[in-house]
Amino acid sequence: MKKQLQYMLERKEFVELYSDSNDVRKFDVAKILKVSDTFVVAANIAASGLYDGYGLLYVDNIHQMNVQTKYVKKIKELYQSKKQHHLDFVDENDDLLLSFLDFAHKHNFLVSVDLFQVPGEVRGFIKNLEADVFVISMVDDMGELDGEAFIRFDAIHGMLCDGQDASDLMRMYPGIGK
Repeated sequence: MKKQLQYMLERKEFVELYSDSNDVRKFDVAKILKVSDTFVVAANIAASGLYDGYGLLYVDNIHQMNVQTKYVKKIKELYQSKKQHHLDFVDENDDLLLSFLDFAHKHNFLVSVDLFQVPGEVRGFIKNLEADVFVISMVDDMGELDGEAFIRFDAIHGMLCDGQDASDLMRMYPGIGK
């Protein structure tokens, strides 16, 4: 799959990415930004064609990728007509996971971390990075800070940042993350 992902990156194509083994019909529309042996970084686009943050996916979890479908073409047209854009993702490390963490930290994005294939297990703001763990200031459903979590890098199976759910939470509670 890495070869195909790399090809879609080079062509700057929007794709359907299927990575949920519990629901094989569920997918995300995205534009591939970076690919490594282990992870893929994607710019996510919502069904409405709006910006939907960034995703870090474990390559081995991607079981299907569809390209040039009518649905993808529709989402791409909506995205462009609504003048949506994503920030440039700069890969500043040899490790794509570290680059994603740095990117989210630099922009103070709310992140949702999938641990051991459990979606959205931990949500919050990246506080700092250490040798083999990172510290996250956790945020609850009410937008309140709720302690800190120390997460091992090897426990991460995926991550989202600055998606619609996170943006909504930050709009409702503008004081978080400051």
